[in-house]
Amino acid sequence: MAVSLVLGTLAASAHALTPGSGTWVKETNLFGLADAYTYVPKNTAPATIGKGRALMITLHGCGMTASGNVINKKYNWEDTAEKYGMVVVAPTVPSGTTATRTYSGCWDWFGANHSRSTRDEAIILKLVDAVKSRSGLDIDPDQIYITGLSAGGGLVVDLACVAPDYFAGVGINAGPALNTPGTAGVGSKSTRTAQQVANDCRAYAGSSYGSYLDKQITSVVNGSTDSVVDPTHDWTNRDGMKLAYGANTSAGTFTEVKSTGTLWKDNAGKIRVSYIEATGMGHAWPAGAGGSGGGLYVDYTHVNYPAYVTQFFFDNNLRVQRGDPKPVMTSCSASVASPTATAVTINGAATDNGSIASYSVSISGPTPSNDNAAGSGPSFSKQYTGLANGSYTATVKATDNVGGVSDAACSTSFQVGPIALVPPSDVTAPAASVTANEIVLNWTNISGATSYTVTRTGGAGTVVVSVPAASGTTTSHKATGLLEKTSYTFTVQSVGSGSTSALSALVTVTTKSAFTCTQTTASNYAHVQAGRAYTSGGYAYAKGSATKMGLYNMFYTSTLAETSAGYFDVGNCPK
Repeated sequence: MAVSLVLGTLAASAHALTPGSGTWVKETNLFGLADAYTYVPKNTAPATIGKGRALMITLHGCGMTASGNVINKKYNWEDTAEKYGMVVVAPTVPSGTTATRTYSGCWDWFGANHSRSTRDEAIILKLVDAVKSRSGLDIDPDQIYITGLSAGGGLVVDLACVAPDYFAGVGINAGPALNTPGTAGVGSKSTRTAQQVANDCRAYAGSSYGSYLDKQITSVVNGSTDSVVDPTHDWTNRDGMKLAYGANTSAGTFTEVKSTGTLWKDNAGKIRVSYIEATGMGHAWPAGAGGSGGGLYVDYTHVNYPAYVTQFFFDNNLRVQRGDPKPVMTSCSASVASPTATAVTINGAATDNGSIASYSVSISGPTPSNDNAAGSGPSFSKQYTGLANGSYTATVKATDNVGGVSDAACSTSFQVGPIALVPPSDVTAPAASVTANEIVLNWTNISGATSYTVTRTGGAGTVVVSVPAASGTTTSHKATGLLEKTSYTFTVQSVGSGSTSALSALVTVTTKSAFTCTQTTASNYAHVQAGRAYTSGGYAYAKGSATKMGLYNMFYTSTLAETSAGYFDVGNCPK
């Protein structure tokens, strides 16, 4: 095989699969089918992907029946079913004709207008529902696959698009291109394009089921010398599904018995489409060596397609959970009763596909410890005593009942005893934040501090304020209701876990004047007349500052700034 099988081991108790007889058993509820046979393997599949058994629907071609051409080694499903613990169902096309069935004895793939509630699509989906709901089989709904030859391959394409939610993987063997007219003759080349197939497939899925195409995979196989369904149909289906999936990047080539293959992946690097051409094979189901007695349209000399396509589906299924998942820690916390306590209670919870066998707690700090038996089950709570004062971190992991250990530990920090706090060393009051009645202080947070005590002196006396530590790196405090042009002194102390630091260095700040400076440019004569200046000995002088402005007349011009009420300076207002 070109791709390797990856199997995860599940706990023996995870799935109660009922062993089958290892023989084909005829179904009694047929929904209009001529007949149908189910193979339940003896293998109960303790090693598998997902959450139960896989189910494979296999459809014959025109003029064939399940009993005459598929079961009892003819299509060669039995060994593969036992290997993977997979249930296989082989139905026979409904007898007679339907309103849209062009040829009696063929699955109704013809033309367009397909849906999940009409024609053969509805019959197959009812059959799948009946089998997957059967007690004891434990069918995993994420591991339902369908394959088919010729007309069966054509119906597989239809079902892949109208019911992508049902089928995680589809195997098309010499099937007519999606929506090929029923009038297309035997051996005629495809008249459909890959883009049409992609568009029609997405349209059939619609908004209700289109997302399931994003996690569906397709295998296409045909004989290089097929004269019944021309290989152009297979190429169109192959390339159409590549477009529908967004899988246009080559993922390499491989060889099988007298066959060559190519893989394509999507933008996420996931394998989505496989194509095999059986060299020299005509129109046939490639059963491979080991099958026998198939007769019409069955080949035993090329690739063993049941073995190949099943491994391809198991290797690349995008919907299943692979192996037994490791437990996931969902929460943990630490609780210290009081600042004087020397004990901590650690709590934790985890989820898992099975059960949590144990929790491990690792405590780092002044009194480190490791405990691999902290509890079990969905959650635990355990107290640890005799801890010295200081800062600690506890990490918690969970181990499930099959030995899986959580990849990501849950961590929680706690403090025992008071924290030796230091005061902030960078208390500042930016000039831009100082007004006539407000001062803003900033400082960098101190590790362990939950709040700060700010003491202010000046003005009306002493004011003490508690300021919560901000969540970021810096805490601020705005002092309001201050007096203008008044000096204030501030200190800050760190507070946390019953401990208070020493005082920070003094920060002294003077509030600004509440007066707003204005400036006026006019003649010296106008300034004197307006009361901004006075005259003496033929010269003008600024009122307040008594600055000489020049001759007192209308020809000398000055700019005066009123910096306080009735006080003028020559020049502009200070910035």
